[in-house]
Amino acid sequence: MKIFQNILVIIFLIVLSACNASAKGPNSFSSKTEGVVSETVALSNKSDKAELAKENEKNEWVLTEEEGKEDPVTYLVQLEGAKVERFLSAEKLVSLLQSKKDKEKYRNSYVEVGRIQEDGSQIAFVLDLFEEAKLIIQIYDLDSGKKANEFRLPYNRPVISPDLTKYLYEDKDGAYIYDTLTNQSTAIQLDASSIDIDDIYQGQFSPDSTQFCFTDSQQNIVILDISNYKILKKIHIDSGMAIVNQWVQKDKIIYSFDSMSVTKTYLLNVSNGEKRFLGKGMERPLMSRDGSKLWFEKLDSPSNYKLNINTGFESKAAPITTIDGNMVTPVQWFYTANDFSKYESEIKVHQIKASSTLSSEGSQSYDAKNLVDGNKATAWCEGVKGNAEGETIVLDLGSLQKVNGIQIINGYAKSEKSYRENNRVQKLKLQFSDGSSLVLNEFNARQNFKEPIYTSFIKLTILSVERGTKYQDTCISDLRLF
Repeated sequence: MKIFQNILVIIFLIVLSACNASAKGPNSFSSKTEGVVSETVALSNKSDKAELAKENEKNEWVLTEEEGKEDPVTYLVQLEGAKVERFLSAEKLVSLLQSKKDKEKYRNSYVEVGRIQEDGSQIAFVLDLFEEAKLIIQIYDLDSGKKANEFRLPYNRPVISPDLTKYLYEDKDGAYIYDTLTNQSTAIQLDASSIDIDDIYQGQFSPDSTQFCFTDSQQNIVILDISNYKILKKIHIDSGMAIVNQWVQKDKIIYSFDSMSVTKTYLLNVSNGEKRFLGKGMERPLMSRDGSKLWFEKLDSPSNYKLNINTGFESKAAPITTIDGNMVTPVQWFYTANDFSKYESEIKVHQIKASSTLSSEGSQSYDAKNLVDGNKATAWCEGVKGNAEGETIVLDLGSLQKVNGIQIINGYAKSEKSYRENNRVQKLKLQFSDGSSLVLNEFNARQNFKEPIYTSFIKLTILSVERGTKYQDTCISDLRLF
């Protein structure tokens, strides 16, 4: 009996202890546990702040192509609002990234940018070995500058996924996807008479690279699952010749179709099939990553345009021009915190001085700084009587620089009229800090020196001029060093 009483006392004490613990609440911890939780929360907040700071450091870039050229030059252009902050020549970029061995091996190839990863960390170059009728894909890490991958594809430019791991190509009347993760090509075999290889080849990968979409002959947008190569869904669109322009975000597709000789562009919600009309006559539409604006061209206008998706307001976009003043068209938008300054193709001029300058006319300045503002509509014009023989411009490079070439946009290139009416330089002498010199008599196109010149300054002296039809002022519109 005594033993039984002792057992009851023990059970009572256990129950009482449990009740006291419960009174502290379900989230009560020891001081040691509370410290661990506080530390975890602090680390989480710190991680979130670091991630936010990294996101805020990202800059807006666009991959662009020159307009109206058979072999267009591509550039990486950094935007700051409506202003061009800097640009990089893709030709120069691949030259810096390629090893000496690869340069020799592929010296007869035509190189173009296939695609840039969405975070700007990697770039895929397509090397066209036209004499051998084959394509080489090279992928480079833009942070380290090292080659990450290289492989060969049949002689047909591929459609490249956003993460640069999948390459859709056409070969021997069939469509295939090469996967760099497995190093295997898989044929796309779809049992549908309405689907043609050419339709597939004009499609687009989803932003996460797991799906592919294209249009078929029955006016459907077909969504394909790449993991098993099965059709997930078909979304019927209006009748006409349709083409998928871009797959934006997770569930938005931009497509255009020709109906009665009019091109109409729509934004399609893949999830629910809803369509939103964006406009008529849009050429090469390209939507920003956040889906807030659409960049496009018009057939009857040389300008670029922007459409605010939220308000529907359409406006002219700030023109992006190349180093020789040609207009370019955006083909891919990406955001990156990567520092591309080490790949800078243009040598910056720290100071510029001219022996004379034409007086300003109202708000129109003819200052020497116009030579390096990247705008061919502005110009430096000398300000002495006569034809300007002997007038000079001194470019201070700030330190010793390796200069491979120069490009000078001659004359007052604001318009054909201003170009004809004012004097142009006929011969120009270049003097360098190493004591060497040379004479230029060809302008506008980039002039590469026979050998790189190491110099801290360049002095330009006008030797002779070509007379204008109206004024004696000699002008130069733009100047760039490489």
